[in-house]
Amino acid sequence: MSLRIGIVGLGRIGGGVLRNNFLNDPAGRFDIRVICDVMPIDHVAYLIAHDSTYGRPPFAVDHDGTDLLLGEQRIRYQRVDRRRRPPENDSFGMLRPFDLDVLFDATGTAAIGDFRALLDQRVAKKILCTWNVAGCDLSLVYGVNQDDYDPARHHVVSASTCTGNAMVPICDILDRHIGIDYARIVTIHPELSDQKVLDGYHPSSQLGRACAVSIVPTATNVAKSTELVLPRLAGKLEALSYRVPTAIVSVIDIAAVLARDSTPEEVASLLCEYSNNRLSGILSCEYGAWGHQKASIDYLASPYSAIVLMKHLSLGNRRHLGLALMHDNEFGYCCRVLDVLGVMAANPPS
Repeated sequence: MSLRIGIVGLGRIGGGVLRNNFLNDPAGRFDIRVICDVMPIDHVAYLIAHDSTYGRPPFAVDHDGTDLLLGEQRIRYQRVDRRRRPPENDSFGMLRPFDLDVLFDATGTAAIGDFRALLDQRVAKKILCTWNVAGCDLSLVYGVNQDDYDPARHHVVSASTCTGNAMVPICDILDRHIGIDYARIVTIHPELSDQKVLDGYHPSSQLGRACAVSIVPTATNVAKSTELVLPRLAGKLEALSYRVPTAIVSVIDIAAVLARDSTPEEVASLLCEYSNNRLSGILSCEYGAWGHQKASIDYLASPYSAIVLMKHLSLGNRRHLGLALMHDNEFGYCCRVLDVLGVMAANPPS
């Protein structure tokens, strides 16, 4: 089944999923029928065609009236500001004629009540979002729990987060085969659009500091993202994030206390076994290039959820594990969102 999809929000993730849908197929992996954002349509076309991180896409981009022209496809564009016209007031009612199977919301601003209202108004049969919205029916990390998806029960689905998709497979492997008693997770994350270019007001004061000149400590939901998918780890994870002045590719540093004695060889063997089989295309074990370690920019446009830097795997006292991961926090995550849509397509809504 080719899902009929609408997209709300064309920021880095919404726009990335739209772009990635056409990367390998000019006809598109899925049938994206309509997209919504607050921008004028010419701005949307401009930003898709000229991307400061990934360059120009390998397909033609144009607009014609109220349609975006991407590759071989014509997609209707609706200019809607969710913040001013909430879904309870039927501001997305104009999407009903598109007969959407899934409305993909990448705004990061909606609450569960907004999503339930969209379903009640028959704007779409299912909602997929890109954050840990409280009250969702399922937090789905592709590669770990996609078999849990039940179209009869799961109507509002979260694709977790970029860091959640990196952490959950690693934690699942380690806890399933060895056990995790405790882990401290530190993410080193590129600057994001909520930060200030120059010092200014921000509800989280440190994020109001000039993002290009500081490493900024802030909170992260990666522990919560992991526990939502792996509730057996509840209370065992702590996390902290540093925003750094780079454009793309995140680092995750993990210090874990294992539940039993192990060896570096056992941990390495487990990770490599999964990367070559069950998590092929999702997990990568990285040994560098000609004996040299790579830099973060080398993982630009990597499709993997997590890339383990095997040279930095360490195990002290048989239980104190250190791991370092990298992942393209936009491109890799957009690949997983499309994989989640593939799961929904294989289990179509009634």
